[in-house]
Amino acid sequence: MKKMIWIAIIIVVLIAAAGVFIRISGSQAVEVDMDTVEKGDIYKYVEETAVVQLENEVSVYARESGSIVEIYADIGGAVKAGDLLVKMDDTEVVLQKKALEAQKQSIAAQYEEMKRPVDQEEIRKLEAQMRSAQSSYEEANREVSNHRTLYEEGAISFDVYQKSLAKLTEAEANIEVAKSNIALAKKGISGYVKKQYEAQIAEVQARIDLLTKKQNDMVVKAPVDGIVMDKETEIGSTVQPGTLLMELGSEKGVFLESDILVDEISDVKQGAAVLIENEDLGIKNMKGTVRKIYPKAFSKMSELGIEQKRVKLEIDFDNDIRELKSGYDVNVKIITDYKENTIVIDEKAIFDYQGQDHVFVNENGTAKLRAIKKGIEGDEKAEVLEGLKEGEKIILSPDEKLAEGVKIK
Repeated sequence: MKKMIWIAIIIVVLIAAAGVFIRISGSQAVEVDMDTVEKGDIYKYVEETAVVQLENEVSVYARESGSIVEIYADIGGAVKAGDLLVKMDDTEVVLQKKALEAQKQSIAAQYEEMKRPVDQEEIRKLEAQMRSAQSSYEEANREVSNHRTLYEEGAISFDVYQKSLAKLTEAEANIEVAKSNIALAKKGISGYVKKQYEAQIAEVQARIDLLTKKQNDMVVKAPVDGIVMDKETEIGSTVQPGTLLMELGSEKGVFLESDILVDEISDVKQGAAVLIENEDLGIKNMKGTVRKIYPKAFSKMSELGIEQKRVKLEIDFDNDIRELKSGYDVNVKIITDYKENTIVIDEKAIFDYQGQDHVFVNENGTAKLRAIKKGIEGDEKAEVLEGLKEGEKIILSPDEKLAEGVKIK
């Protein structure tokens, strides 16, 4: 009986020992990724896309309507200020100017003639001229009426119709001149009549000047030295005043233009440092500076079709970047805050516990919970103001297996 009792006791002891062994052997260290707390630099930034713009970009617009007959520059071509870019058809303007020049000469000649004494024979001649002018006017009027109908029916061109109008205008002026000549011949020239003639000459000259300006505006010249960046018209096309013809720019200077969300622009300051990147061109962390922030926000549709309020800003390059051309897209990081030689850790080590930021620290192979206070956050890093020292080991991406006091390796 005693023997059986001792056997039972031994079995119980062995079972207990086995349980202890199992618990001891089962409490193996959890494998984790660790990082060393170090000092470094950290910056906070606003990230956005920017577009390369030419420093002296100029849009050239048509100032008159007309048909394009010549284009003297093509995309990529260099031009100097004053070089011809585009010429419009000015045939109609030239004809109108010739008609007015003839009218002006006629009025001036009659004015000179009226200054001389006139006898009865001369008066009869002037009356005959008046009748002739009246007949010419009536004929010109009939011709205009006929040409108007033919033009509206498409039977004649606008140039033919326009010539008949010019002829009618000239005939009408000749009647007025003939009337003035007869009046002057009968009464003798007076100061009032002189003013009438001079006013007629001045009025015709003003019309000639307007046509001259129109003719000059139909020849478009380069306003600045530069490169033709874009061409918006072709020979034979008809343009109206305000039509964009070409875009010129200087390749000697470029800058960046970016649109920043209004809820981020408050952190951006003029003069802020900028990091510029373009993976395709091999540009990484090229430096720039915010040179201008526009004072007014505007609405812009996002790629997802969401209307956003944004503010435009301009960025200068700190160095000459020849590989960047107008219209290129780059990524920019606008620095809004910066710290040097401070405690910086990987954000993957930080987690929230009971409403406060914590990390797990390796203390002699055991995970220890440590509360920390963060500073600047940026680029997957975070500054630690309180809670960690340089050289300590922290655990990255802790999971549910990890808890206070757990052994780690």
